[in-house]
Amino acid sequence: MDSSGARLGKGFAFSGGDNTARFARIGKSTWLKLFMEAEEDVIKALCTLCDDADVSEDLQLTLAQFVCTAYRPKGIPLSSIPELHWHLSCKYVAESKKLPPTLGALKQHILRARVQARVWGQAAVLQQELLDPLENGYYRDSDDGQLKFTTTDVPPAPEAIVKMVRCHCKGNCSSNRCSCKSKNLPCTDLCLCNTQRENDADTYYDNHESDDDSDG
Repeated sequence: MDSSGARLGKGFAFSGGDNTARFARIGKSTWLKLFMEAEEDVIKALCTLCDDADVSEDLQLTLAQFVCTAYRPKGIPLSSIPELHWHLSCKYVAESKKLPPTLGALKQHILRARVQARVWGQAAVLQQELLDPLENGYYRDSDDGQLKFTTTDVPPAPEAIVKMVRCHCKGNCSSNRCSCKSKNLPCTDLCLCNTQRENDADTYYDNHESDDDSDG
């Protein structure tokens, strides 16, 4: 069995970082507390992250239940990601950025954590045998050639709902400040950018006006 230090290393690979992405609102100190209190099945699941075996459904289920412990309100014994999403969205009207990842997004995160855990697990090995990032939660951007996170491998919502997503840009949808572009969705007739405006000055969108990633 791995030492406590090795276990924590794999756990921190899962908890998130620059190379794997992070969980919204859940910091390292919270994850450390949860790791120390985790059941043995969670520890075993984390210890298998750098193994050669594929990410099984059982592994995903175990880690999904572990993620639920980080997000669920006290006294609410929810251990299912979809149920927790529904509870937080409806009862507390939580913003999407404050919700736990979907099952599809969590799977991609687990794959990226495998890549990082494999690197750390072979820190003392001269010739490391690494995992292919393109098969483990990353894709290569066709514009700049950089590796970027695969957010999910399933549709974000039913097709009818996706088609209703619209941005509020006022004429420029070329940056990730456009909610459609940031989700890799095409703008539709519902989008404000396609709405005719009486005054062109009102539709002008200054890309340098704000540094955040929200709609213009």
